[in-house]
Amino acid sequence: MTTARNTGEITHRLVEFIQENLVPADADMKVDETTPLLTSGLLDSLRTARLLNFLRRDIGVPIPAAKLDPENFRDVATIVELVRELEPASFV
Repeated sequence: MTTARNTGEITHRLVEFIQENLVPADADMKVDETTPLLTSGLLDSLRTARLLNFLRRDIGVPIPAAKLDPENFRDVATIVELVRELEPASFV
């Protein structure tokens, strides 16, 4: 498991993951930290599961069920805030 330790790195890795794995191949969309993930249709149930797995496996921060609120997944910036809130103190 690799851990991302700063906000910039987490943001970069998350944008890259979403762009490469969640944006449909035929979509002409460039993801950044303010791209609306829910209203754009990028996050459906399957893609959300893939995103949660990425956060747990690659970022090192599992998201508990209590935090699975749409407000926490509006865009990359809000996901990064959630990750920073949940990551172990040793990563901060």
